[in-house]
Amino acid sequence: MYKWLLLGIVLALEVGCLGPSLSLVPSICLGPPFPWETSRSFQQALRSEPESEALERARIDYLLERISKSPYNFLRNGSRYTGKQAGTHFRWKYFLNRGRVKTAQEFIDKVTTRSKRSGWPYQIQFPDRRRYPLRPLLLQELNFFDQTLEKKRRLTAEVREKAP
Repeated sequence: MYKWLLLGIVLALEVGCLGPSLSLVPSICLGPPFPWETSRSFQQALRSEPESEALERARIDYLLERISKSPYNFLRNGSRYTGKQAGTHFRWKYFLNRGRVKTAQEFIDKVTTRSKRSGWPYQIQFPDRRRYPLRPLLLQELNFFDQTLEKKRRLTAEVREKAP
């Protein structure tokens, strides 16, 4: 029994599903592990300068990518939508708010937190019918993205230092 619990914790750590506190209760993910090496948004972030507009755009694109590829349902104004439909909707809302949304944090707060029409929070629904607000999940995804980006940059810098 403990073997399986330990294996579950290790797998959750590997795919980034545990929150920063590393509690034994796993956080919820938007979907399966993310293919960092093939992600256009992640590669763009690697090429961007820290704290640049390009980096913020890559962070927003990553969130949109995660939503669009999520196998779960998204709830908006009482209706259920696929990840692809939700991603399209949020991309459209981002386009409409592009002058007021400069950072990934603003994107989460102003675009993906709640419906402007009804005021209801956006939610994600899992196959077992559990529902969660979308905002904390996106903050968790963004945190994991930033941690992975920092690790990759550090690793790349170490390899360059060791090269002749």
